[in-house]
Amino acid sequence: MAQDPPPHPPPTAPAGGAGRRQPTFGDLFWVGTACAISIVAAGGIGYAIDAAAGTLPWFTVAGLAFGVLCAVLIAVNQFRKYL
Repeated sequence: MAQDPPPHPPPTAPAGGAGRRQPTFGDLFWVGTACAISIVAAGGIGYAIDAAAGTLPWFTVAGLAFGVLCAVLIAVNQFRKYL
């Protein structure tokens, strides 16, 4: 006697791997906002130090570089969940 097929096919893993999810709009918005704030805040702190010390533009450039580095680290840390 022939066996009947199962009523429902077994679930398959997502194409990207098991247990991974796609980033939501909120996740992407948070990463973009955090990156922008880190760059603006670090640049602003560098500019304030430059204005007080009279060393324009050295601390501004250093602050912006530090802000960009922080933004990249934030983005990489958040997006590793989705890779």
